[in-house]
Amino acid sequence: MEPVWEYRWAFWDDKANRFDQTPAWMTESEARSDWFYYTDPRSYAIEHTKRDRNRGADPIMDAPAADVDWTKERRRREEISRYGLPPFFTPSYAELRRMWKENRDETTRRLALEVQCGRHAIYELLALTSEVHFYLHKEPRSMEEACMAIGRIRRRLQREKDRIGPLLADDR
Repeated sequence: MEPVWEYRWAFWDDKANRFDQTPAWMTESEARSDWFYYTDPRSYAIEHTKRDRNRGADPIMDAPAADVDWTKERRRREEISRYGLPPFFTPSYAELRRMWKENRDETTRRLALEVQCGRHAIYELLALTSEVHFYLHKEPRSMEEACMAIGRIRRRLQREKDRIGPLLADDR
């Protein structure tokens, strides 16, 4: 398995007037896509914190300091974790194919199919949102055409939601 390098990042805190570290490790692509300090030229990856995510058994975040308000810290950490699930490695297409071939258990096969179906839905929705982006930003089209494109996305999302059922047992 190829190493996935992650770092702690330093950023300039204007309020404290000093450099601070992120409490979580992020890869370059995660920092680029999710972290608003990434575009600040003063932020950088701290080289001595570099580690391979695939080999790390350490927690994704450090424990909070004693003087930290735990309710705010817990909310912040929930935003970092993926939907409240523990960290996991997403199976590749090859791994899903292997699971399908090796397991005759119907439940395991259904899960592999569900993961692949979700991937197809994400790519379809990405194409639909690209169409909306085109209408809104690139072409001087009417707002009506943009609303029609957004409506297509909403209908596709609703179909996918109806197909998969409630997210949690409490959802209605």
